[in-house]
Amino acid sequence: MTTEQYREASLKFNTGFVRRQFDKTSTFTCAKLNEFDCLKHGFTTRVGGISEGGCSSLNLCFTRDDSDENVLKNFRILCGEQGLDIESMALVNHEHSNNVLVIDKTAGGCGILRDPLQFSDGFVTNDPDITLVTSHADCSAYFFFDPVTRSIGLCHAGWKGTIARIGKNVVEAMTRNFGADPADIITCVGPCICGKCFEVDYSLGERFVREFGADCLITSVKGEKAYLDIEAAGAIQMLEAGINPEHITLMHACTYELDDDFFSYRRDRGITGSMIAYMKIYNSSVAKQ
Repeated sequence: MTTEQYREASLKFNTGFVRRQFDKTSTFTCAKLNEFDCLKHGFTTRVGGISEGGCSSLNLCFTRDDSDENVLKNFRILCGEQGLDIESMALVNHEHSNNVLVIDKTAGGCGILRDPLQFSDGFVTNDPDITLVTSHADCSAYFFFDPVTRSIGLCHAGWKGTIARIGKNVVEAMTRNFGADPADIITCVGPCICGKCFEVDYSLGERFVREFGADCLITSVKGEKAYLDIEAAGAIQMLEAGINPEHITLMHACTYELDDDFFSYRRDRGITGSMIAYMKIYNSSVAKQ
């Protein structure tokens, strides 16, 4: 896809986010996905928990410099405020790959209350008894919803997963397993480090341009370094997968810049916590809270 083709398609994108504020916690959500009463989703902020230090305060990652007890309490705080069932949650066991799992309610609690899932960076389901959960601290979350087959997908997309087209693989998994038509799927690229802040070796920036065909993915150059727009790379692979531009939302929320809202592995030099993205489908007879 050329830069011109991408820019023309991007004129039809939805942009921005809707913040949902609870008593202690808050989430960033997608306005387009908020239109569906059968769906619950969100990308958490760092506030409202009990963790301290670099993980202050709503750290939701068990592999940071935090106790498992604190993380579990943070999950319970979040679930209590936002009407989520912790026993239904399945936390992705990511490895910065493009692997996608198909899961159902039998995976409930994996990675939080019991042993983790097998390694992957995304998953899909049409089971209303499971909540998909991914972990983030600069890497993006891609949300997918097909209102026709009532199937959903969620993935963790760092630069490795992005260049390996993890988002496209999620669309293909929804198509293959649930009969979804990409033209019906509604998707969103959640908060992530932005193109003004994500400094990489210039050679990596060149790889992205060669892979996706759009030189606009490099936003600027500084010596042997380039600044890379992984949010745009996410949108390009969704277009490649057959998703309509009108069904794509880019939140444009930079985890590096918005330090009051987000942990950032880059900004905080690894001494940090993690947010989560979550997504759940409901039976038509059950109204979400």
